[in-house]
Amino acid sequence: MLAKAMKNNYLAMALLFVLVVLCAYFRVSGLELRPLSIDEATIVSFIQGVVAKGYPYVVVSTMEVPLATYELIPYFLTIPSLFTGEVTEFTVRLPSVIFSVGTMIMIFMICFRQFGLFSAVISCVLYSTSTWAIYWGQNAFHPAPTQFFTLLTVVLIQRLLSQNEPTLKLSLAVWLSFTFTYLSWEGSGFLLPVAAVIVLYFKRDNLLWIFNRNLLVMYALVILTLVWQGVRRIMLQEPHLMLGSGKGDISLPQLGFLNDSWDPLFYLINFFGMETHLLVGLVFVVGFYYFLRLEALRYFYLFFILTVLFLSNFLLFYNAHYLYFIYPFFIISVGVIISNAVQDGYSILKRDMSPITLGIGLFASAFFLLTVFASINSNFVQAYSIGNQGYLGVRLDYRNDLAQPDYRTVTAALEKNIREGDKVISMAPMPTRLYSGITSDYFLQTITDRKIVYDNNLVTPFYRDKFIGSVVLRNFDELKDLLASNERVWFVAAPYQSMPTVIDADTVEFIDSNFRVIKESYDARLYLWTR
Repeated sequence: MLAKAMKNNYLAMALLFVLVVLCAYFRVSGLELRPLSIDEATIVSFIQGVVAKGYPYVVVSTMEVPLATYELIPYFLTIPSLFTGEVTEFTVRLPSVIFSVGTMIMIFMICFRQFGLFSAVISCVLYSTSTWAIYWGQNAFHPAPTQFFTLLTVVLIQRLLSQNEPTLKLSLAVWLSFTFTYLSWEGSGFLLPVAAVIVLYFKRDNLLWIFNRNLLVMYALVILTLVWQGVRRIMLQEPHLMLGSGKGDISLPQLGFLNDSWDPLFYLINFFGMETHLLVGLVFVVGFYYFLRLEALRYFYLFFILTVLFLSNFLLFYNAHYLYFIYPFFIISVGVIISNAVQDGYSILKRDMSPITLGIGLFASAFFLLTVFASINSNFVQAYSIGNQGYLGVRLDYRNDLAQPDYRTVTAALEKNIREGDKVISMAPMPTRLYSGITSDYFLQTITDRKIVYDNNLVTPFYRDKFIGSVVLRNFDELKDLLASNERVWFVAAPYQSMPTVIDADTVEFIDSNFRVIKESYDARLYLWTR
């Protein structure tokens, strides 16, 4: 039905083509400008495992460690590299661009079918030009693929709700789509309780619908998927002796109010407080009037609000980008609210039939639309000074021109200047190896902030870093012993601003006083110590 409507609507097809070009342009432009982040470099290391053996893994010291989270991401990101024959920043980031454009196309289809062409265009322009969407649409990590499959899953659930007797085919499609979503990022599992609440709301007059035979099959398959993934993660981690804890240890929701780290306002502040979300966030809140009027809008509006509430109260590892997978629900809601507000305003003005009144109304509508479109892109509107980020903390994804740790420059300098016999300490072992081909010998961590691994296959009594298995220097004395036994020692300090979280103040002061800075870039330094 939708395909036929699109085929007969040449204007819609032409606008969709223009929007696809616009969305792709914003994401392909500058795709290789930023160096790989730590998360991207980690995924790229697993991509190399896919290329080598057909499944994602890394070698940590003497141990082969398969990927126990984001299981599907390396496979998606590997595809362009199989055609080009090499793993580059462009090839690993290109799939995220494709997923992002695919998400935009789905937004268009959803809005066109349920709310009209005007809503579809507004929503897609907002998504295409959004600074936040552009950043993660260029990032070789889980947000873009997870977002795509999340939107697909939610749309399929909506179709299920429209059926009086859910078909087995559609039920299996929902399960399969959710599986792809969940195996892209486990945090998307919060879709399940949110979907349960929404199903209860929309089927409150026919609760027996929930117990349909085909839906019971879907429930069983979803449970099997969750159990399989959880058991697999435990089995993969069990053989390794770890010191410390991390996000990978959290596989079940927790009651936030029982924990000291509970911050129920974190996502509200970090999402609505972004300078590019100030105006559209206001539209979202004020547009609650249309939430009451439009049932189809209510579906996406509720999915966004309820997911924010669940993440805020039951996932105690807070990260602003964890909301990105539900971003299309926000965009669709804002687009529908704006289009309906403009159309309602036009209907009111049309009653007057005065050309002057209509002209003023059209001008005001055009000005409002341009203001909203400009407000969602930081190239046009910057509400905060660089020193005042609106209480957002250190974030790299809320403005287009913010630099991130430049591993590329300092590791290139290391590759150029290193000599045979030199020892290398790196705070970023994976980017160091990816950009220079040099495997660092040591990892300095006097404060246990990150997981470290004990390799029981070796007789040496050293812990190893979790990235590549380099020896962990756990205190100042071990660092001094290393310096005393070597002529030249390099230290890749990136991200430099994060050093105090893993290295005590006295050791940092010693490094700054006794090592020489060979190369410095944004949030990254290359030090050299010589005897």
